[in-house]
Amino acid sequence: MALPFVVALRGYDMRQVETLFAEVDGALVAESAAARAAARDALRATTLRRRIRGYAPRDVDAAIAQRLAALALPAPRSGAVRPPAITPLSFVVTLRGYDMRQVESLFAEVDGALATDSAVSRAAARDALRAVSLRRRLRGYEVQQVDAAIGERLRAL
Repeated sequence: MALPFVVALRGYDMRQVETLFAEVDGALVAESAAARAAARDALRATTLRRRIRGYAPRDVDAAIAQRLAALALPAPRSGAVRPPAITPLSFVVTLRGYDMRQVESLFAEVDGALATDSAVSRAAARDALRAVSLRRRLRGYEVQQVDAAIGERLRAL
């Protein structure tokens, strides 16, 4: 299974990540609340090993946050479930950019809402995007890239 993560030096163990995400993605499409709870617990409890060559930690951490947000939403009652659209954050880090943790948290919430068919969660995510006031830090994500990604997510919602 190839996940859409960048391979980097000192990254997370690829086999461990692939096994974890296979379990979690299976729970996302399941209608079982127990399977979703078990996957949520597995994500929270996991300690990923680092290897000389592995998946980029920032990408994997963002995908974990997105899946946790998707698992926090109630399971759909019927019909096919779309797995979350996982597009790892790949913003350039610059001086005087947006706070990285705040941006990652915001996009995890929004991507979790995009993964559902719930109009309520999509509306809440849309409102969160419109009302967000991102802090700037000495070292953070490039402002124009984040603003463009927010615009894309608003159009998708």
